[in-house]
Amino acid sequence: MDWKTFFAQIIDSLAWPLVAVFVVFLLRDKITDLLPRLKKLRHKETEIEFTEGVTELVQERQAQGIQNNEVEQTEEYQDQFSFLTRLAEISPRSAVLEAFRIVEVAAAKKAARIYPDIESRHAKSPLQLQKLLKSEVLTKNEFHQFDQLRRLRNEAAHTEEFDVKGMPVEAYIDIALSMASRLEAEHP
Repeated sequence: MDWKTFFAQIIDSLAWPLVAVFVVFLLRDKITDLLPRLKKLRHKETEIEFTEGVTELVQERQAQGIQNNEVEQTEEYQDQFSFLTRLAEISPRSAVLEAFRIVEVAAAKKAARIYPDIESRHAKSPLQLQKLLKSEVLTKNEFHQFDQLRRLRNEAAHTEEFDVKGMPVEAYIDIALSMASRLEAEHP
């Protein structure tokens, strides 16, 4: 290989990367403006959409003035939280699914107390539970939280490589258990 061919191949292999870097450099201000609007970014096992959804729920609770210490944390609540956080260390997906299952069971019991004549198959679907409880039990904000919990549970269940760890999963568990506690404690 002579030196002309060598330089031609180097220039050929560096042309597109240099053009890409040049374009990014020219559009850096526009790209910087777009980054905060990014809803979903996946890098290997990182799932930002779930974290964003949980963060939104936490912020909504804080805006409503609901603090963790305001929700009655019974011994059962503490046991469930402890179990689910240990489960999250092994399988975050399982912890999220189990936390939402607890909310579903509490919602189904609540619906059965309010509507004793309802067929049990109608009280199994989270969407049906939401509709049943919306007017009687759930406030607009709680209805939104229930829907967000359901949506995030679906994301955890159907995302191929769901491996979110730490604070987002623990916050999800706390919000789910708090909602289940409110549903179980309220009367009728």
